[in-house]
Amino acid sequence: MKVYLPLLCYAAFVVISTVCSVNREASLQGNFESFESCFVLLSYLVLSVYAYQTLSGETDYKIIWRALLLLSAAFAIVGIFQMCGLDLMDVSWVRKLLMSEEEFALYGETIENTFSKGRVYLTLYNPNYAGIVLAMLFLLVFVMCMTENEKKKKTGYGILAAVLMILIWKTYARAAFLSAALVLGDFFFLQFRSKRMIFGRKTAAACFLAAALAAFAFLAFDYAADFKYLSRIMEKNDREPLEAVTTEADGIHIRYDGRNYLIWLKDDAVFCREEGKGATKAFAGEEMRLPMEPDAREVFMGGEEQDLAVYLADTTLHFVKRNNRYFYRTQGGKRTEMTNVEAVDFYGLEYLGSARGYIWSRTLPLLKKSLLAGTGPDTFAEVFPQNDYAGKIVYSDRPDMVIEKAHNDYLTKWVQTGMGSVVCIVIFYFLLFQKGKEAYKRKEALNDFQSRVGYGCYLACLLYMTANFFNDSTLQTSPVFWIFSGIAFQNIEEKQKKERDCLRLLYARHQK
Repeated sequence: MKVYLPLLCYAAFVVISTVCSVNREASLQGNFESFESCFVLLSYLVLSVYAYQTLSGETDYKIIWRALLLLSAAFAIVGIFQMCGLDLMDVSWVRKLLMSEEEFALYGETIENTFSKGRVYLTLYNPNYAGIVLAMLFLLVFVMCMTENEKKKKTGYGILAAVLMILIWKTYARAAFLSAALVLGDFFFLQFRSKRMIFGRKTAAACFLAAALAAFAFLAFDYAADFKYLSRIMEKNDREPLEAVTTEADGIHIRYDGRNYLIWLKDDAVFCREEGKGATKAFAGEEMRLPMEPDAREVFMGGEEQDLAVYLADTTLHFVKRNNRYFYRTQGGKRTEMTNVEAVDFYGLEYLGSARGYIWSRTLPLLKKSLLAGTGPDTFAEVFPQNDYAGKIVYSDRPDMVIEKAHNDYLTKWVQTGMGSVVCIVIFYFLLFQKGKEAYKRKEALNDFQSRVGYGCYLACLLYMTANFFNDSTLQTSPVFWIFSGIAFQNIEEKQKKERDCLRLLYARHQK
């Protein structure tokens, strides 16, 4: 149980951050969208410890493997239907399984699939989550296929692994696909360097060739689809050059493409002035062309609150002047001030990874406030600068979008449960990586069924830890990782125990 001491410390940080939470109710019950409360985070640790303590012998491992094989097959069936444009979530009786009678009567026939046709998300709410789970299952099935001696089973596992890989591709989850490629690449690299290879040099070479052919096939299909996948990896910075919007006492300040503009209201007229130039004027009800871009417009609607609508960067922003102060009015009608937001300069790379760079640039300044306690589980959305409307216009095309997570689990944990919690998690991850690397480095390490399952779970855990640099902990993916970590640690511990017993026996014989 020594390997779980870092998680015990992590649990303490979770509890401390809950007590000191900026929203204790959210930390105890879970917030909208995530629902990862204090109790959910602690339950993840229980899952790992439970798997570690209860698995014993080949029978238990076979039960686990059959369950995971059944799960993989079920996901494969659902994914194939979705890939072919026949989403089972659109079938009425399937929806009835997922909703109460009241919910089905209210929403059953009005639920819309917001994903593009043919995109795979399984039953996991989001294609990114589906990609992570599919990739973890793929690595486990891949290991079982490579180590299976019975020809029929080997063929069946191989077909299932190929289907899972295709479905990962069709989720268009870049983090999952690239993490799987990194884990497999590292695996084969170590195999070629090792003198005592697990699968043999010929088998490894055949796998490498198959991977190369698969990569070529995927590239061909992506080319036929106008690079639908690669275009998401190699994104271009084609964002609007809107840099800042602030509401101050003298008006609305806009910085666009390196130039400063001021819009203000006076009496029954609206004025706009570009830095270094004269002002233009329009009366209530008139449309004024703005100098930032050809389509930029504004309309002063007058009224008791002096409403002003500004169309800029393909977005309409509503402002209000009240008591000689300027406010931005959200889609929900809330009045708020736009202020400059503290951010780390990413030198124009904020757009990378579907604007993950933008979120990270605004998250990094929050870390210094969470060195000890953090803000509390599931409170990231409450401390992230949601009033950075200009940034959201540029990088998410929706000024009122709520940023709920950092899209980097390590940053999210740091903000919510403190720096100490991240240190504890990283130590646990390192112990898992180091002990697994030592336990599975020899060819005879996979001679028994338990070790084959344990090694597959170990590789799946490596994938999860890697992918979490671009994803967050979620209810859809994290339970799989924590259970797999318990299985991997149990198998590693069992192998170490056998080695110790063997050494004791050899020592005893030597003494005699």
